[in-house]
Amino acid sequence: MENDDLDYIMSALLNSTRREILKMLTVDDSYALEMSRWLGVSQQAINKQLEMLEKAKLISSAGFVPSSEGASRKIYRPSGFSTITIDYSRNFFEIKRMGLNYSEREDETFDRDNRDLLDDLVRINRDIDDLMAKRTELLNKKDEILESLHERVSRGAASPIERNILLRYLESMSTEETAVKLGIPVDFVRNVVSRFTD
Repeated sequence: MENDDLDYIMSALLNSTRREILKMLTVDDSYALEMSRWLGVSQQAINKQLEMLEKAKLISSAGFVPSSEGASRKIYRPSGFSTITIDYSRNFFEIKRMGLNYSEREDETFDRDNRDLLDDLVRINRDIDDLMAKRTELLNKKDEILESLHERVSRGAASPIERNILLRYLESMSTEETAVKLGIPVDFVRNVVSRFTD
């Protein structure tokens, strides 16, 4: 189910209009006509994009507001907050999604002045950049290690099935997950991995 959600999210984020809608909604809740006017896209097109974003659980309805121009307007707000990383290197490809915990809470920043908040934002952005630089170093090291392991699997695997098992195992580092993905007994996977690691 989590992979299905990720597929919906990735599909939803492919479209620039949907990304602009999400950006808008992170600033303030809105309705289709207002988004249509702001983005210069027909309301019908906006409604179609909103439907996809709802299916991906990236937005949700926040109720209705009355309108002087006719029927009440359905209000949307962002939801399903997460961070998604895509790592694509010579020796691995991974997409991971981690939920961001957001709950209604008292605004602890309310009593602080703008300068303090801006300083904190600059510091946090710098910390995130530093973490990303460190993460990139680790990913490069991971790529080097996997390249060496892939070569050893290619040279040392006794059969194509063992090679496939070991390559799958290197993706997840879990004998159980490897067994499920390949539809083979977990004991067989453990034996193959054990021979490789001895």
